[in-house]
Amino acid sequence: MTTAFILLALALIVIFAGPTLLYICVGYADYMLERRRHLLAVKHAVRRRSDEL
Repeated sequence: MTTAFILLALALIVIFAGPTLLYICVGYADYMLERRRHLLAVKHAVRRRSDEL
């Protein structure tokens, strides 16, 4: 009985918080992609700068 209650509670949490969790995950993925792109740009700029010296 306890297992069924826990599963029911988890299902309710996922149903009601699903859109919010999805929004958080998509936002975090977008943040990580932007951060990665910025770090690559900095890396290329540093490489270009060191080639000039």
